[in-house]
Amino acid sequence: MPNANNYIRKTSRLDDMQRSLFFDSEVQISLGNFVELVIKIFDATACSILASPLQTPIELCQRGSKITLTKDDLKNISNTTVNINSNILRVVAPINLTSHVQFGWIVFERQSDIAFTEKEKSIFSTLKNGLINQLALRRRLLEATDNAELQLMISELNKDLVCIKDEHFKIVYANDTFKNMYPENMQNNIIGCTTVENYEDDKAKNFLAQDKIALHCGFSQIVENLCRPNGSSFIADTVKRRFEDRLGSLYILTVSKDIAEKEQLINKIEAAHSELDEFTSIASHDLRSPLNAIKRLLEWISDDCKDLLPKEHLENFQLVINRTNRMQVLLEDLLSYSRINGCDGTLANISLDAIYLDIKELLDLPKTLAVNINANNQLITIPVIPFKIVISNLISNAVKHNDKKSPIIDISLLPDKNYYVIEIKDNGPGIEPKYFSLIFKLFQTLQSRDDVEGSGIGLCIAKKHIMNYGGKIEVTSDGKLGSTFTVYWPKK
Repeated sequence: MPNANNYIRKTSRLDDMQRSLFFDSEVQISLGNFVELVIKIFDATACSILASPLQTPIELCQRGSKITLTKDDLKNISNTTVNINSNILRVVAPINLTSHVQFGWIVFERQSDIAFTEKEKSIFSTLKNGLINQLALRRRLLEATDNAELQLMISELNKDLVCIKDEHFKIVYANDTFKNMYPENMQNNIIGCTTVENYEDDKAKNFLAQDKIALHCGFSQIVENLCRPNGSSFIADTVKRRFEDRLGSLYILTVSKDIAEKEQLINKIEAAHSELDEFTSIASHDLRSPLNAIKRLLEWISDDCKDLLPKEHLENFQLVINRTNRMQVLLEDLLSYSRINGCDGTLANISLDAIYLDIKELLDLPKTLAVNINANNQLITIPVIPFKIVISNLISNAVKHNDKKSPIIDISLLPDKNYYVIEIKDNGPGIEPKYFSLIFKLFQTLQSRDDVEGSGIGLCIAKKHIMNYGGKIEVTSDGKLGSTFTVYWPKK
């Protein structure tokens, strides 16, 4: 809440020099004129203006004989009061600012044989209101100065190029970063010029094109290649916005951010992704061909020697064949993982029931599996292919690790304002909470691959698809009575 200290900026007793720090000369003159007017108009022997900080009243201006007052003398005075004591008539009036804060008091004294008339009270009230307006103006000036200084400091510390142009595209302000682009002998000449005075007409027209758009439309933004005076160039994201001053004059604020480093980093990341995708694709393809050949060769030997080899040797052959099958699945999953960012994201309106029917045809689900869809055939708007991959992997995971003779999976669509919340609950063995973060990592499985066949990539693929679209996935379980995976897919 504002108080008088906002106006005088001090709570201790002030001398004349200290007072001058808080009120400029113009206000000091106004306060002095006010006190002298009171003395002349009301035939006063003394007049004083007191401020009301937290402790002792502060005398801001005084004329005539000394008026001695304490905080207790001024307590509970909310209206103009007139006291007569020892042949002295004392008038005390509170100064209530427009912010409803008591700034202080006006006090004057005169001989008690002269009554304080209604006309004098009216004149005094008019003078007091003028003083209040003067103090309010002072506050606005102080705030404006503080804001201007703060804005200037922010601008000067800003590493972006900041300048302000008038409606003729001449620079009226430029921060240090902008000025430092120019040689020292040119920096003093920036203000008042357009910086295109020496350009050919066509080049100057192109340079000022965005200024003209901002001036007429109010705003412009462009990623452009800017040239420094020394001939070097950089990529900048430039924003221009029109504004008016209090007189209605138009100006353009320009902020140019050097994004060359950002662009280089983006290009490096894109190149790295491209190389990784290419490597994964080639590796998967080059490995699959010899792997298929090895698998076929093992199967031929196993078939040809099934009557010649002992049972134990045949089991070893089958174990090797199973390992090659696992390697094939792993390569396919790796290839799928590498292609996630390039997955078709076309939106469609579809129900969870329809999605499950499509997935069911592709998955090798046990006949004893019961799947319950609780969504009332409600349509959701989602990128179908990534979403199907997510649901497919979650269903496969629930089936693969289920230890019950009759597996049950409940798929529910829960109400939410910002997300499609899909809950997939199973009656399997559950997951201990300490493994919640581990299960979403690449190649991680909680059971031996000889017990439960899998690559350890399915949940990782599901999570990456979900995160690519700004969603999230959570798991809850007590490690005994099944697991619940909850997908939060943003609504578009």
